[in-house]
Amino acid sequence: MKRLGLLLWLGLGVLAQPAPNTPPPDFPPQVFEIARELRCPVCQGESAAESNAGIALEMRRIIAEKLAQGESPAEIKQFFVERYGDWILYNPPARGATLWVWLSPLVGLLLLGYGLWRYQAQVRARAEQTALQVPEEEIARLEAELDRR
Repeated sequence: MKRLGLLLWLGLGVLAQPAPNTPPPDFPPQVFEIARELRCPVCQGESAAESNAGIALEMRRIIAEKLAQGESPAEIKQFFVERYGDWILYNPPARGATLWVWLSPLVGLLLLGYGLWRYQAQVRARAEQTALQVPEEEIARLEAELDRR
């Protein structure tokens, strides 16, 4: 009897697993296509399509309503941008403050290249300075040593 109870309990545990992230039957797939391009406001690194937070569920419901009203995906995304700013988009447009987000890798590479160029120039100048300080007698002795070998 205990085994039957244990098997029943384990069977219920299997049924309690979360459903895979597939669209529920009442939301068309286009809702999730739009929600994948929007961030979940409370979850780190999850889109509104992936998140199970209440606000993400509400966002998907709003998207479904607006699609039913005939709004285009661009209009729906603009609706969320007006409420949350460009941050809500996974690919924010390159303008204003977000322009720095797009340009910062390029600026970083330019600064790194300039730093490496300056470092190489200093090392080269130090090596030339050191070579000029070697006396002629020492150079002649080293050349003679090399000729013997």
